[in-house]
Amino acid sequence: MEQTPESPEKIVLVEDSPSQAAMIEDLLVENGYAVEVCETGEAGLEAIRARRPNLALLDVQLPGMDGFHVCRAIRDDPATFDLPVIMLTTRTEVPLVLEGLTVGADDYVGKSEDMRTLLARIRRLLDRTREFKRLSAQDRLSLLRKASDTLSHGIKNPLQVVFLSLEVLKADAPDDAGFQPAVDELDHHLAKMVRLLKNVEQVSKIASENFVAREQMVDIEKALAEAERMAREAQEPAGGGGGDGR
Repeated sequence: MEQTPESPEKIVLVEDSPSQAAMIEDLLVENGYAVEVCETGEAGLEAIRARRPNLALLDVQLPGMDGFHVCRAIRDDPATFDLPVIMLTTRTEVPLVLEGLTVGADDYVGKSEDMRTLLARIRRLLDRTREFKRLSAQDRLSLLRKASDTLSHGIKNPLQVVFLSLEVLKADAPDDAGFQPAVDELDHHLAKMVRLLKNVEQVSKIASENFVAREQMVDIEKALAEAERMAREAQEPAGGGGGDGR
């Protein structure tokens, strides 16, 4: 259903803790949002597909389908692939945050943070999404290309430096049983970042190629959705998408 200027923006909150859910729901309702609370990942995904909200808040630790799997299912569905998603967790270690970003989360907020931080992140993400949707198809494609170029040039060089430093660490690693696992973990997550960067570049390339077909403009939404799907399928196997990030 088309949203009128007077209708509140809709948020689906997937949280199995009644106390946490109540606190977040109260905060959002007080600030003018319409909130639907779901206690399981399966119920949350069903609500997202049925209600088409403006944003989803996903707890990482959920019974059954966890937040990572819900986010991946959202991104794999052409009807919801561009839905803004914020992950909620009690832990914010770098590997866990990377896991959330890998499956397509837009932001990551620790439950220990001030609730005003969560509200500010929600507002910023919704504002950015509204602004993006006001752009023309050509402008959106141009923005995608610029974002890809910025990421490529801004991240590739630092990554190369990190990789070279890691090779030095490997060569000079002390004979310490506790040191090697840390190096291996760093190596694994750096490789994952490289795959993510390659996917961004591939999405931009595929979207650009699919945007014009037989000298006619095609549906940019379908082109971007297809690019997202093809880039994800092209990603090198990196293990399961869920993990135990609780």
